[in-house]
Parts: sequence; structure tokens; C-alpha cells
Amino acid sequence: MPGPKRPFILLFLLLLLTLPGNSAGPLLPLGAAWGETILGTVTTVFDGDTVEVLLDTGRIEKVRYLMIDAPELHHPKREVEEFGLEAALANRDLVLGKRVRLETDVQPRDRFGRLLAFVWIDRPNGSILVNEKLVEEGFALPFTLPPNVRFAGRIRSALYRARNGGKGFWGTAAGRLFTPKQVWADLPLLAGSFITLEMRVDGMTRFKTGWRLFEQGTRTALVLYDEPPGLFGSIGELKGARVRVLGKVQASYRGAEIPISDPLQILSVFHPARP
Repeated sequence: MPGPKRPFILLFLLLLLTLPGNSAGPLLPLGAAWGETILGTVTTVFDGDTVEVLLDTGRIEKVRYLMIDAPELHHPKREVEEFGLEAALANRDLVLGKRVRLETDVQPRDRFGRLLAFVWIDRPNGSILVNEKLVEEGFALPFTLPPNVRFAGRIRSALYRARNGGKGFWGTAAGRLFTPKQVWADLPLLAGSFITLEMRVDGMTRFKTGWRLFEQGTRTALVLYDEPPGLFGSIGELKGARVRVLGKVQASYRGAEIPISDPLQILSVFHPARP
């Protein structure tokens, strides 16, 4: 018996992608496909990782940069987070009024309908990946959300250079060493700020996309987003260790939290000698 005809299978899959509620989100601008490059000019910079682009087709798109997370310029509770203005200004200097190439990945839009893209600027001496540049200057941290991981290696290398060079919030946080109890006590002042935290990992709990690490008797936790799975290696090996990390303080109903999205945010791990 002859097998299924490939053209009909491809047509069926294409129709599935256009159905409402499909996990891939709304389709790209007309004529664009996954991984395709779209040309346009940046007309508005909203913050360190979001812009508005007038495409060459005449359509206007709100674009969220892939694989990075910059401090908020318009946080619903804290308004401007630390380095939010610096990140927005750095982004503006790079792209406002410039022609850009928007390179999409596997999933083209987020749940808000924004186009997700790697943003390139072409210059005579070479092309600049804006997402990478903002991380390299210490104005953004990696934000890995599979399946959009095409330039994960470049983003992580940029983070390494920022950490080693003390760029942006890396340099500022280096001089702010806190314990978990101090973070909790000063949470209203510290929320949205970048600090260095030193804590003993007494326990850990698993959640869907990561781990919560905590020190007994405190209300400050590290939240490790283990995306893709295995990014942090064997999490269990951290139990009982004293760790020093860099991150942004956030307030939640559980208490104070410091999200950790990349192993490079863990500055040191010390295992006390066991008897």
C-alpha cells in the first residue's frame, strides 16, 4: 500500500499553525517564516529589551528581544528599577532611528502578541547583535525560554565578559554584600536592586521550571530557573554549601527572592569540611 503523500502532510501541518490557540502564537508578518529575517526601522524604544519597529512592509511591530531580560523602566509596583534607565538609554543609543534586521526563532511571538527577535545592526566594520551587546555591557541578564535558544552560546559568552569586566550592575553589586536576613529586613528598599548575596543552602524545593534554595530560618530564597533542564548541573550538590550569588532582589508572597537564570550568576560555592 502506498504511503501518505508528503505534500498533504505539509499542508496539514501548515493549517494547524494557523488555528487559534496554537502554542506557536499568532503568525509572523505576511511573508515571514520561522527563522526568517525581517527588515525595518526602530521608531520607539520602550525600555532595555522592547522596541517598536516600522517594517519595510509598512506594518508596525512591537518587538521583544529574545534571550535577555533588562531591568524594568515601567514596573507596575516599583516603576523604574535600578539600571532600568541606563539599559533603556543604552538600547536607544544602539537602535533608535536605525535600520535593523529582526531574526526570529522557533516561537515567533509571546503571549502578549509581541514579535520575538534577535536584533541586528549592520555597520561597515561588522554586524552587532543588540541582545548580546546589552548583556555584555551589564545592562541585561540572559532569559532562556526554549525553544528560542539559537544564540545561547553568544549570550552566555557576553555575560562572562560582563562579569569579568565588572560592567553595569556587575560592578555595582560587587560592593553590596548581604545575608538572607538582611535582605528580608530591608526588602522595601532593596526590591529592584542588584546585590551580592551570601547564604547557606539548608534546603531546596523543586518547581516546574527550576528550584528554590533557602537558608533555614530566613525568608529569602534563591530561585534557579533550570532552563534548559540541566543548565545548573547537579543542583543537589549545592545542599549544605555556602554560596555567593549576584542578582536582582524581588518581592513575592513567599518573601524576598533573587532569580538566578545563569550559572555565571553563582560567584562562588564553598563546602564546609564535614566531620
